[in-house]
Amino acid sequence: MTAHPYAGKRIVLTSKHEKLKLIKPAFDQYLGCDLFEENLDTDQLGTFSGEIERTAPPRETAILKARLGMNSTGLKIGVASEGSVSPDPVIPFVNSNIEHLVLVDDENQIVISEVYRSFDITVATITTSPGKDISEFLQTADFPNHGLIVRPNAEKKNDCVKGIRDLDSLNNAIAASSRISANGLAVIESDLRAHFSPSRQKNIAIVAKQLAVRASRLCPSCQMPGWGRSGYEKGLKCSTCKLENPDAIRQAKTSCDNCNHILLGQVLAKELDPANCQFCNP
Repeated sequence: MTAHPYAGKRIVLTSKHEKLKLIKPAFDQYLGCDLFEENLDTDQLGTFSGEIERTAPPRETAILKARLGMNSTGLKIGVASEGSVSPDPVIPFVNSNIEHLVLVDDENQIVISEVYRSFDITVATITTSPGKDISEFLQTADFPNHGLIVRPNAEKKNDCVKGIRDLDSLNNAIAASSRISANGLAVIESDLRAHFSPSRQKNIAIVAKQLAVRASRLCPSCQMPGWGRSGYEKGLKCSTCKLENPDAIRQAKTSCDNCNHILLGQVLAKELDPANCQFCNP
């Protein structure tokens, strides 16, 4: 049996926030590669705390991160992740964590990527002042298990104190931020960097498994790594009124990013349930 093209390969993970322990187990299990971490200043591409705005979309930002490590080490294969935590674009009043993970392979001129969306994320924020009781907020924020950031109450997110995990540091940061805040208030928010957010760590480990599994599978046509689900064929007619809903999922689709070979999977539905029809059930 021919060895997988990534078996035994040195692959660089670019990360400033201790993500190797989250990603390496899946890469060891499914690829057998030598994944190691290169600690570089990825903050130049954007920060969770908002001092530096991310200008590129998340997948492209992850690719830029991977290339930082590739350029630093001279290796041709690199991995990096980019995450976001924000109000969910589909479900109101719920926060979601979306994690992108990419494998950039310049030997084969391909990029393999996966994305994972989760509602299991601890995120909280409060505006406060020195001496105010914030015990209920700290419970919601899962402090000190999850780290916190404190900054002055200002539109511009500067002078952040990050990585807070004890009460003395928290109180000192609140006092310092209040002194330099125009209205004497400080903002406390979850530190969502990977090494201070255990709930985000779980999601990164999940997307790492997804990417490792995808990279382990070779395209049946060109034999390149990265064979996996790429979306769905859509369009179903209502079983009652026969009108078509072009967005209704009909069939899963598996494809290769390298040669565009596509296979259609199991048919998930042949007709649209009237309960989901915009005409029968408006």
